[in-house]
Amino acid sequence: MSAHTREAPRLLLENAYATYPHANGYYGDGGRRVALGRAAGVDEIVGVAWDAAAPSGGEPEVLVPAGFLVAASGHERSAWSPEAPTRSVPWFDVGLRSHTLVCAHGDALIAVELSDAVRRPRVAYRSQEGWTLDGLAGVAADGRTAAVTEEREGVHRALLVELGDGSSREILRHRWHANHVHFAPADEGWIGYSHEGPATAVDDRVWAWHSTAAPSGRPVVDQRALSHDPPDAVALGHERWMFHDLGAVVVAYGESPAGPRGVYEVFVDGRPPRLVSAGERDWHVGISRDGRRLVVDTTGPAGAPGRGWEHAGTSSSIVLIDAVTGERRTLVEAGFIAHPYHPHPSFTPDGSAVVFNHVERDSAGAVVRRGVAIVDVDPPGRADRS
Repeated sequence: MSAHTREAPRLLLENAYATYPHANGYYGDGGRRVALGRAAGVDEIVGVAWDAAAPSGGEPEVLVPAGFLVAASGHERSAWSPEAPTRSVPWFDVGLRSHTLVCAHGDALIAVELSDAVRRPRVAYRSQEGWTLDGLAGVAADGRTAAVTEEREGVHRALLVELGDGSSREILRHRWHANHVHFAPADEGWIGYSHEGPATAVDDRVWAWHSTAAPSGRPVVDQRALSHDPPDAVALGHERWMFHDLGAVVVAYGESPAGPRGVYEVFVDGRPPRLVSAGERDWHVGISRDGRRLVVDTTGPAGAPGRGWEHAGTSSSIVLIDAVTGERRTLVEAGFIAHPYHPHPSFTPDGSAVVFNHVERDSAGAVVRRGVAIVDVDPPGRADRS
């Protein structure tokens, strides 16, 4: 197979979306199944086999039924639809060892044990009066503890929730929008979170909390020190904490006023940030469990002129990156629309394939198909595997 030949993606499920890039959606024997959200006029979480050879393939299995999500949310919510593309959807995270799924929906934190023969979703925690629960929650690998963020009158706080009894304790609070909370897989004593806001205006995006090393939370990277174009800071975002090392991979966006742009590794132990691979259009980033490879989607085709959203159109490239050399290879082209249909690529647990959200358009540019697709990282017969 030519090094320039690209594999066609395989659609896993139409009218569905993969979870947020810093979360885990994989579960089952060897992580051979993936949890997906339905996006067809109802809110529902289902699971499918991403591995075509998995013995339990076939039709999607319901993990959190639509009726339960409506009842648990605490109030009536309109589901996402193509006619209402700005409505929120349920996001979810799955414990890396326990296969416990958590989902923040309305004022409820929902939990369900995916390893149970009969799955019984339940409300594990409900926000206290006056507090608004953020839609992104994280769960520890053992499935015992969740991390959530809440907001009240401009105050944002993070809580650890014990899923067994629903008890919670506040671990930090800020006067700015803190969200994207998730456990650091390499050391779950650390919890990563974000200073949310416009990327070009927030110069301390990546934060981490630890009970003794950072009990009030602390920024992980000095974005001004990264800059080759002072006094501007490098605009960072969409961090994903790594599996194999204590730190995160994070994107310096194409619209960053300062460079170098691309994908960085950042650390909490004093090691300097490392530019893994330069890029002018990187959007979201994922990393393999062994840390050898990264994957990004791009704002517009990877080879388009300009940077950021210049000449971006409605397509994105799914790009494989060698973590050592920074070498890039485009795996496939994907379309996108508003959330939840950003591509949001992630590696399967064995690193053999990338799952992403895909939107197909006709020759006139109209959306004709949307769903979750998968593409092999190293197609059979490829001679130049990294």
